[in-house]
Amino acid sequence: MKKIILLSLLLTNVIICISQNSTCGFKINDKSFALKDFDKNISAYINLESTNFRSTITIPVVVHIVWNLPEENVDDASVISQINALNRDFNLENSDTFKVPQEFKSLIANIGFHFCLASIDPYGNPTTGIVRQKTNKILNNIFDILYYSSKGGSDSWNSDKYLNIWVANIGTQISGLGSYPLGVPKDQEGVVINYKYFGINNHPIYGLGRIAVHEVGHYFGLKHLWGDVNDCSVDDGVSDTPPQKEAHIGCPSYPQVGCSSSEMYMNYMDYVRDQCALMFTEGQKKRMLATIELYRNQLKSTNQSCLEVSNQINFVNSIYPNPSLEKFRIKFNTPLNRLLYYKIFDISGRLLVSKSELINTYLDVDLNSYNSGVYFIIIEDKAFKLIKV
Repeated sequence: MKKIILLSLLLTNVIICISQNSTCGFKINDKSFALKDFDKNISAYINLESTNFRSTITIPVVVHIVWNLPEENVDDASVISQINALNRDFNLENSDTFKVPQEFKSLIANIGFHFCLASIDPYGNPTTGIVRQKTNKILNNIFDILYYSSKGGSDSWNSDKYLNIWVANIGTQISGLGSYPLGVPKDQEGVVINYKYFGINNHPIYGLGRIAVHEVGHYFGLKHLWGDVNDCSVDDGVSDTPPQKEAHIGCPSYPQVGCSSSEMYMNYMDYVRDQCALMFTEGQKKRMLATIELYRNQLKSTNQSCLEVSNQINFVNSIYPNPSLEKFRIKFNTPLNRLLYYKIFDISGRLLVSKSELINTYLDVDLNSYNSGVYFIIIEDKAFKLIKV
């Protein structure tokens, strides 16, 4: 087995996990947060049996896409697919649990977290929950740049009310990182995902959106199964995940024994490939529920408005200005809240634009690069005339 290299970056208190197959960053700021106290508080809360499942907890999400090259500017469809992947795996809707060995099947848990893109920003304005920030900075693992617009990144939204997810080119060795509760400054709380592994895509190893599932697990208080120490005496603090000596990579064959029993390498908190990561356990569920109650309570109780993908098309309310020199705003009667497909044609019927965007209350169309004249925009099966002067 290829060894996992652990780098401790003392200046930033970032623990980075690196291998040739799976990479993860796991952030703990020792100056502001005592990990032992966290574990003690979580264990005490679980022992009080206060983590009984009640109802689905809704988590509003904002996705910050910080890009330099065009391929780093992932599209809206990728964002939606990542939200769907989180909901799939945190709500036991994945169809591949049949691959879980029989000895672990009874431990598979439905966490009951529902993730959705925020539809209202911190200032009360409608939003799609996606922020795009072009940068001239080469990030390459320099995360302090990523979190601040003044440095070329994207400022977080209030981390008490939103789960912030940053998507960027963070180099070739790190796939992502998740911040522990209170482990980093408030404006750096959230999850970072390498753009190559974001969403459901065609990546042969990490194409199912499970890098984000792993990192969101950290965000809600989960450790790696082996406790980040290659020693059977250290574990992840979860009672129903067996002791594990070290990380697993690739797609191991069953069983794998490193300590005294079969190891749960198919857990989301190991380093296996996406197609072999299949489950959270009931113990991990209790730890995440305890974490959200004790350390992220405001996140679940803010009653933030969420954007849900809808199959209903709403009628256009207005197009203004029309005629226009270059830019048109198409407003809908009610929030559309969906991925919208549209095409733009010139008067001769020549197709100029064919794309999809995640739309809330309006669609902006820019014809600046085209000549004056009459154009038609087809929003799914409805056509509207645009006049550029």
